[in-house]
Amino acid sequence: MQTDIKKRKAKTVTEDIISWSKDFIELPNKHLGGVPACPFAKKARLNDRVRILEINNSYQLLETIIHECETIKDLDKQIIIIGCDDLFITAEELNNYIHALNHVFVPKDVYLMCFHPEDEEEDEPVTFLEDTEWHPDNEFLMVLIQPFEELEKASANLERIGFYRSWPRDYYEGTVLKRQSYRRLKNAGNEKTS
Repeated sequence: MQTDIKKRKAKTVTEDIISWSKDFIELPNKHLGGVPACPFAKKARLNDRVRILEINNSYQLLETIIHECETIKDLDKQIIIIGCDDLFITAEELNNYIHALNHVFVPKDVYLMCFHPEDEEEDEPVTFLEDTEWHPDNEFLMVLIQPFEELEKASANLERIGFYRSWPRDYYEGTVLKRQSYRRLKNAGNEKTS
């Protein structure tokens, strides 16, 4: 009798992103008073309001991001996550792209965030979230695309109940305050000229 020893197959980037949500972001975190880092992630995932795209060529990244920003409202998704394991784009380049794209899309009610494994600014602030032994099988960058107003309302509700009180200041500044800095762009299109 022959025994087949099957090697554990490495996860795809898409599987890593789902695992990141289920096994990391959605779990209670002792540094946050026992609540998940994102209290909306599990519900969004279970209600099919998450779209995950995996691309393997960084030359398609910008085109894919723009297309998804233009279609998120039609798809009725709470978040679109684009994962790319081709790290030809540096962390600085990705941050610059996302900053520029926010100037275009926040006035259209779409907000973008990015994570790059080589981003030195991102490494330290998120260490408080590392309560699990979760590690991805792949090295990849992520771009998160969300409706801006929906995200702002949810964040304001979390602010009211004191959700962010336990967050390290630099992480709060790098996520919540950074997003809020784009409000002027959203409001600029709605201002009346005299």
